[in-house]
Amino acid sequence: MLSISLGLPELKVIKQELHSYGYAIHVEKTATREHCPHCGFAPSSVHDRRTRKAQDLAIFHQPVYLFVKVKRYRCSNCSQVFSASLESIQPNQHYTNRFGEYLYELCEGSAIQEVSRKHRIPYTTLERIYYSIASKKAKERQTAIEASSQEEMVLSLDEIAVKKGHQYETVWMDAKAGSVMGMHADRQCDSAIHLLSQNVLSKERVQTVILDMWEPYHKAVRALFPSASIVIDKYHVVQKVTQALDQARKEFPPLKKARYLLLKGCEKLHKDQRLRLDDILEEYPVLSIAYYLKELFRDFYRTDGYHEAKERLEEWIQLAKQSPFASFQEAANTLERWKEPILSYFLCPYTNARIEGTNHKIKNIKRRAYGYRNRERFRLRVFLECTGNTTGS
Repeated sequence: MLSISLGLPELKVIKQELHSYGYAIHVEKTATREHCPHCGFAPSSVHDRRTRKAQDLAIFHQPVYLFVKVKRYRCSNCSQVFSASLESIQPNQHYTNRFGEYLYELCEGSAIQEVSRKHRIPYTTLERIYYSIASKKAKERQTAIEASSQEEMVLSLDEIAVKKGHQYETVWMDAKAGSVMGMHADRQCDSAIHLLSQNVLSKERVQTVILDMWEPYHKAVRALFPSASIVIDKYHVVQKVTQALDQARKEFPPLKKARYLLLKGCEKLHKDQRLRLDDILEEYPVLSIAYYLKELFRDFYRTDGYHEAKERLEEWIQLAKQSPFASFQEAANTLERWKEPILSYFLCPYTNARIEGTNHKIKNIKRRAYGYRNRERFRLRVFLECTGNTTGS
């Protein structure tokens, strides 16, 4: 039989056997001195001996089981009976610590059911192992976050649909570190206040908050961080204008297939596409007003300074209000209402790009498990998989 090191210094191999179910390795603890966990005295007599069975890492795809001979002592001071402690196997645990870590790593980025089927481990057993380790790692990671010395924090707040029927989760992210810091049910003001008050360590550290134009989030941020600068994500602002152009296009039924040409940036069009676009705008001169309003607004975000950007935005709002399209008039009113947080982008050039990309990852976590009935476990998964090593020193 092949002889290899067990890799557990506290255990000494007595014998090893190969059975149909795998390798059976009989071991015992090398150190013999034990102290009573109740009173701290060293016991004077061995009460009895028992054998514990624990699964360990496989060898050549063969399961390995450790049969540990454990001494039980009777304390001479308090008469309590206790077992010898093991560093590699926790009390009432039927697997080694390293085997539990191995299973945890397998479940990261995969469904528990898939790992259970491949390694022939009962689903409930693997689920219990994974979430017991995941809870400990989440606490360790949270402690690391609290210990990190970051002077200024930039928050990013967004919602993600987790179930049909407009059921949402509010996601809070550290935009600088790129890590999800917490989630909470629905996307109302009270939920956002609860989420941020539970997780934000110091309100003075929050200098910038990136949001879309969802009013309940703005109310929550203004209530908790009155001195913070609110920045509206530019993607959502540009989206309002492009949607206005799309609504204007729908007023011309023959242009059903011209949506791509009109919405795409002018500089990204090929030569043939530009020629076709010129023909469309020449044939529909009224629509050309909407198209140039869209392109004019895209130039607004290429402005260098705050004051010039303010002048351009105010000019665009007036032109949009005078346009013959109701969709642009509505977009102008919306942008006028959110003018200050839109212009804050030119003072704090942050966007929600990171959280939008993370939302896609969160959706993949949900799809991978075909949904979660236990929402707390879903949030735990997201916290562990979407925080990663971003909390390092």
